[in-house]
Amino acid sequence: MKRLLVGDSREKLLETIELIVKHWGYRLVASTHPEPLVEMLEAAPTDLLILGPSMLLDPEAPLCKLVRKKIVEDDCPVIIIGEVGVIDPLQEPHDYIEAPVDIFDLFALVQRHLEKFPRKNLRLAVRLPGLIRSGSSSHLAEVLSLSREGLFIKSSFLLEKGAEVTIDLPLLGMKKELQLVGKVLYRVHPGPENNYLQGLGIGFEPSENPDQPTLEAFIERRFLSELAGRQGGPPPVDPDQIKSHDPPKPR
Repeated sequence: MKRLLVGDSREKLLETIELIVKHWGYRLVASTHPEPLVEMLEAAPTDLLILGPSMLLDPEAPLCKLVRKKIVEDDCPVIIIGEVGVIDPLQEPHDYIEAPVDIFDLFALVQRHLEKFPRKNLRLAVRLPGLIRSGSSSHLAEVLSLSREGLFIKSSFLLEKGAEVTIDLPLLGMKKELQLVGKVLYRVHPGPENNYLQGLGIGFEPSENPDQPTLEAFIERRFLSELAGRQGGPPPVDPDQIKSHDPPKPR
């Protein structure tokens, strides 16, 4: 299993990142102080470092020296999470994201650094009724997975790869309905190896879908609900630590 170290003096942000990354199935150690991070970096190989910039402000401090060494000699990837009023202290190659943290950006970076075949988009398992339309034909179906750029829909509707489709998707809990335009990327044929599942993988371009902000807000809400379910109650996530994708409320 991949090993991550997370260090940030902002305790609420640290707790939020720790909860999210663990939910994605990764093992990590977190600390708000540099000394334990130095000990852990020296004790065992690390696959990814996620750090606040204030942890690295002193270039002569042991942690800063060790992080730079890990980047140069071990090619260890580092993600810096921005902090108001604090400059990015690293000159060595690394990634940088702003705080509050965008869960979509964080997911893409973690996947890119830790997975042999990384996923670009955060994908959720769902069970949502939908309507798939192509030409003059329309069929009721069930959406089983959903991301910002695609979905998998359980359906016996026979369409070829590349066929243009429109998906009407009610967002339960938001009292809204999405209309997403895309193309068939692949077909799944029923068989014993997939428990006789039949359906279509649909891809769509965010720029072609006016409802994209609403889709992202829905995925974000469902993801945070998953965190709550995993903990058996409200997650210890400060909403101020996560970039909200909710569309602005009309005045």
